[in-house]
This record gives sequence, structure tokens and C-alpha cells, in this order.
Amino acid sequence: MPAKYHLKIEQDIPVIAECDVLVAGGGPGGLGAAVMAASSGAKTILVERFGILGGMASAGEVHPFMPNHYDAEGAGNAWISDHETCMDRPVYLEWLRAMAAYLPPVIRGKALADSEACNIARNIDKNAASLAAEDLCLKAGVKLLYHHTLVQVPVLDGRIEYAVFSSKSGFVAVKAKTYVDSTGDGDLAALAGCGFETGGPDGNCQPMTLCFKLSNIDRAKMPDYEQMQELYQKAKCAGILDCPRENLLYMETNDPSVIHFNTTRIIGRSGIDGIALSEAEIEGRRQFRQYLEWFRSSVPGFGNAQIHSIAQHIGVRETRRINGLACLTREDFIKRSKFKDAIARCNYPIDIHSTNGAGTEMVHIPHVEYYEIPYGCIVAKDVSNLTIGSRCISVDHAVHSSMRVMPPVCSIGQAAGLAAALAAKNGVGQSTLDGVEIRERLKAQGAWL
Repeated sequence: MPAKYHLKIEQDIPVIAECDVLVAGGGPGGLGAAVMAASSGAKTILVERFGILGGMASAGEVHPFMPNHYDAEGAGNAWISDHETCMDRPVYLEWLRAMAAYLPPVIRGKALADSEACNIARNIDKNAASLAAEDLCLKAGVKLLYHHTLVQVPVLDGRIEYAVFSSKSGFVAVKAKTYVDSTGDGDLAALAGCGFETGGPDGNCQPMTLCFKLSNIDRAKMPDYEQMQELYQKAKCAGILDCPRENLLYMETNDPSVIHFNTTRIIGRSGIDGIALSEAEIEGRRQFRQYLEWFRSSVPGFGNAQIHSIAQHIGVRETRRINGLACLTREDFIKRSKFKDAIARCNYPIDIHSTNGAGTEMVHIPHVEYYEIPYGCIVAKDVSNLTIGSRCISVDHAVHSSMRVMPPVCSIGQAAGLAAALAAKNGVGQSTLDGVEIRERLKAQGAWL
């Protein structure tokens, strides 16, 4: 048994702010929640542990936004075309349009059609993503609190009373009428005592990935995709690369000389265990160092490759899934289940990276179909004034692998924020609201439902 200390801290904690809606976490879900709550008339505070918004799109350097589009013609393009519909709106589309102000002149200042806005998502610029997210929040009237880490969530009679954060000022409290957990890992819900599940049938969560970009690439000399895969497999067989991923995953960026890599794979670590998360960062950078040396020494076009950027936070695919009033399962994905109180739609595939090594399970939905996420999946079962506005909603391991990508998470967040604003206005908890009414209000705001 490890040694333990009993530490009891008794001190007065200042309440630095009070509001209608408190959103914890400033990733895509937190952005959707905060902007929608504030736009609905609620006094809204968004608290973020880093100094920027965007979550995995910025701090995690995840690239690109994966497509979640309805294609009435069934063409199934990887990226949206004129006859396709982005199923994540309005906040997600607003975010993409706001990013355009920070992109190259060919895009900047142009009135973008939906399809043009969505194609920005093919090449995410992490700085544009964070700046645009802040622009949207400030425009909507959201109060932002950066560099505040959630540490405690006192609950009384099934309702959250306030949230305690650690900051440079010490412990501080923010009191709200309603709360939205957009931490991604369900930190606020877990601290409030909510039940949750983790992992798949083997108990393990999907692996983590440290994303990075290399620059100064000579694209004329760079091998094609198939040749790159052959070189990768040879390097693995020779013991030059020690990474369990089955292939080399890379993407283009707005700069032809810069290539994004989403190809490290860190297995056997938990994103909600402090020591394991630290070990995962170290393992991700160990794999990165191997990749960098291999690229420079063995891959044509990469001889002068430079480190362009490395994610400041490892990419975490899966941790907690908070128990809600409803739960979606793989069967709902297969049946393309629809609900009267649906708050989001998704047709991104089941995408399960092997929890213990190589391999990725992909189960696709035709672009003319989708499944829906009911309101009950985003309402915490164990706390009445809490909605979940991030990837940790009430679904099973398989559905989580589909809805976890950033566009539908933004839609889930906006639904959680709207519900929180309505609950605060009426002096009730989110668990008492009618999901059908939430759906209708989302539609009135421009959601595709």
C-alpha cells in the first residue's frame, strides 16, 4: 500500500463570480455551450485551465475536423461539396467562418458559403482556431476565466452549489444556477459524484496520440502514400520505429512545406490518472524523436525537415462517459436511431483505435443516413442542474468512438448550453426540461434537426 497523508484544509474561499451558467472547459463543446447559453440571454462564464480556447483543436493540435455531413445525393465525399449539408450548426459553422479572418488572404475577407466554410476544416490552424473561439465568446458576451483548474464541486440535495478552482490567487469559487461539463473527461461531473463508465469490453480506453507537424519538406521528392507506408513498415520491422500503430497517418496543411502527423500511438495509459497521463506525454515524445530521426535520415524529401510544432497536450480520445438519463449503444448506430428529442445528428463512423496495439475498427454510415443523439444522453443522471457538453456523454464505447470528433461535440455543447440557459431562466434543473422543447429551440437558432 502506498503511503498516504491526511490533509484537511479549512479556509474561506472567495466567490469571485456568480452567473446563470457556468461552463467548465473551453474546447469545441465548451465553445458551443458558452456561445449558445450567452446568446440565449444567460449570464455565462466559461472557465478554462489553459490560456487559450479550442481544446484539442488548439492545445492538442488535432487536425483536421473530421467530416459530419449529410449528402442528399449519396456521393459520400470526404469533404463537403455544394450539395451536402453540414449537420453541425450554427456555432460550429460560425467558428469556421471566424477562423477565416486569420487564414491566408485567398480566404480572408471572403463571404464563405457553407461548403467553403466547412472546407476550412480540412486544414485547421491551431492559432486561428483558438483566436476565432475567443472572438465568438467575447462577441456573445461570455466572461472568460483562463488559468483556472477545477478541484472541487460541492453538491447539496442533488444540485451543484458552486465550483472550486485553483488559480494563481489560490482557491476560488464560482457560483452558478446551472452547470455544463465541457471538460472532455467529465471532471466536473465526476467531482460532483456522478456515475460513469470507462473503456470498452476489455476495460481499456482508446489510445492517445501526440500530434506534431514538420516543416521545410521538399514535396517534389516526397514518396507517394503507398511508398510512405512501405517505408514505415520496413522501419518498424527493422526496429527503427517502435510504435504500435499499423500505418503512417499524415495530412497536408495550408502551407505546402508543412505536413501534419497524427501517427503516434500510446496504449495502456489512462487520461484520468495523473501519473499515467504524464507518462503518456513522455512516451508520445519518445515516439516523436524516433520519427524525426527516421524522417531526416531515411525518407526522401525530409532531409532538411524541421520541427514546426508539437501539441502542448497529448490527444486523448476517451476517458469517462457520464451516466445520463438515456444511453446510446452500438445497436442505435446500426439502426440509425432517431428521437423526438434529438439534439444532434452524426454519421461519422465507429472509429475505434485498438486499445492494446495495432488495428483500427471502422464501421461506416452512408452519407445519406445518420443517427441522432437524444437529450437524455447529455443530462447527468445523478445531478439535476448539470448537462454534459463534451465527448463524455452517456453512450457506449462504440458510439463514443463516432460522436467524439469535434464537429458533433460542438453541437452537443450548444444543446447543453441552451438547456442550461433555459433551466437557469426558469429556476429549475436541466433534468426537468422537455427535450422536445430543447430540440425546437435549437432548430429556431439554426440547428439542422
